[in-house]
Amino acid sequence: MHRVCVPPGTLAQPAVTLPPAVAHYVIHVLRLRVGDELGAFDGTGQECRLRVTRISPTNVEGERVALLATAAPCPRPFILGQAVPKGTKMDLIVEKCSELGLTTLVPLYTDRTVVREAPERLAGKIARWQRIAAAAARQCGRRMLLDVQSPMALGDFCACYRSAPVKLVCWEEEQHHGVRQALARLTDQSPIVVLIGPEGGLSVDEVGMARAHGFTTVSLGPRVLRTETAAIVLTSVVRYSLGELEPQGAGG
Repeated sequence: MHRVCVPPGTLAQPAVTLPPAVAHYVIHVLRLRVGDELGAFDGTGQECRLRVTRISPTNVEGERVALLATAAPCPRPFILGQAVPKGTKMDLIVEKCSELGLTTLVPLYTDRTVVREAPERLAGKIARWQRIAAAAARQCGRRMLLDVQSPMALGDFCACYRSAPVKLVCWEEEQHHGVRQALARLTDQSPIVVLIGPEGGLSVDEVGMARAHGFTTVSLGPRVLRTETAAIVLTSVVRYSLGELEPQGAGG
């Protein structure tokens, strides 16, 4: 069944009017007709099945056919601090990490971050990343949206999550601690916070600052990964280590 993402509160009443952008998608992309059904979720865990009752050139209305069980918040929040990469690489990070179940994405400014947008352009980028997260959730069946936050400085990020019990920073110079060993020691503590640097990597001083805030440096192996690859790999292995890549009917 096709799915659409709507703003929180849209599904509160039995009769639902879709926002203009969503209505346009339903009319011109999905090409649904009166009587067709689709899923609608609001990004906070609520989802329902709608039956289309009225379509005009710019408007779509529907009625709730069934309310699905509300999705509970993730029991083991996973926060990724990702240095802002060049070009459209963050688009890929948002899309794939949303599909893989990342909870929160915090774009970071580091010493070697090349891209630093003016405030008016930054707002547009954040809005685009949030739209990408919503589209990824629509495609993969996710009900809780990835929380894409406003960028912050690396030092502020480290201070913000200083009290988190599990904090890892990926560093290509780490020779003793691999990510597998670090994740094997995970208990039921949360949140899990992971820090990934930009294309040029984190500086020695930045790694030292992260360590001073309780972060453990880990290696991703002998190959130097692109920053967007590292983000996708880390999200995958963390979710695997938590048993979240198992069939829904599996025990636990």
